[in-house]
Amino acid sequence: MPTSTDATATYDDIGPLICVTRPYYALEDLRSTVPGRATAVIPVQAPPGRQTQVIGVGEVGRHLAVLGLSAAATSNPAAGRHFYLAHRAVGRMYPAGESPAPGPLTGSAVVQGQNRRQAVVHTELRDSAGALVARMDVQYKVMTAAVFHRLMGPPTESDAESPENPYAAPMPVCDVSVHGQRGNAKLEVKAEMCRGHFDGFPALPVSMASYASFEVFHRVLDVIAGPDSRWRCGAFRLKADHLAMAGQTCTVEIEPTKPRLASQAFSGTVRTAEQRTAVRIWVDYDVV
Repeated sequence: MPTSTDATATYDDIGPLICVTRPYYALEDLRSTVPGRATAVIPVQAPPGRQTQVIGVGEVGRHLAVLGLSAAATSNPAAGRHFYLAHRAVGRMYPAGESPAPGPLTGSAVVQGQNRRQAVVHTELRDSAGALVARMDVQYKVMTAAVFHRLMGPPTESDAESPENPYAAPMPVCDVSVHGQRGNAKLEVKAEMCRGHFDGFPALPVSMASYASFEVFHRVLDVIAGPDSRWRCGAFRLKADHLAMAGQTCTVEIEPTKPRLASQAFSGTVRTAEQRTAVRIWVDYDVV
């Protein structure tokens, strides 16, 4: 892979090899000094809202997944642009101390297994003092751009031109219904939610699906803990099986599950218009 210097690859080198573009791609100072490893400064573009950590778990998943696929692109055995579809992920958020270190967050990614069809990457997020904020292991399905285009067919919808930051506003779920610890809603997938994911084939990113799940979970939380309640994420995991394309209306369902590293847990499921499970996320949490 060509590099900007003799030793370091930057976004100028890695960007043409990956499937996501701005604004979904938002890493700063992306660098890879060794194939299969990458670091970057991680921005906070979505308010954590009712989550107590310095960055929400959905945004952690977004940025670390992009950093992980960027690392995988530096060591892919095949040349050229590839699509890295996050298929499974397991992670954990760590509570901030009483006085979180000010300054930027830094992410790192290390490829732990890779071939032409899949990649497994370990990622970490740390604050400016080096304290661990989150870690996540991601498994990607990998395909060449030609294979992806052949599977997807002709482009379905033009890319949206705005907003610059689709992640600042709450996800526009509608028809929300809550029954005890369960909730459901509808989500109309619009092209502006998918900017940079993917050009010519706008598909709902896994992180945006999780944001939608959190919006419905907050309505459930209003009922079970009160409208001013906040929560802290512990362990989380997700599974993505199908793409929800722009123009579809998805369903979002929340239900309680058995916790692993916290006092409570919920799952959020986003299904496509054909009722295929697009994304499912499991989250351990404590109300604080």
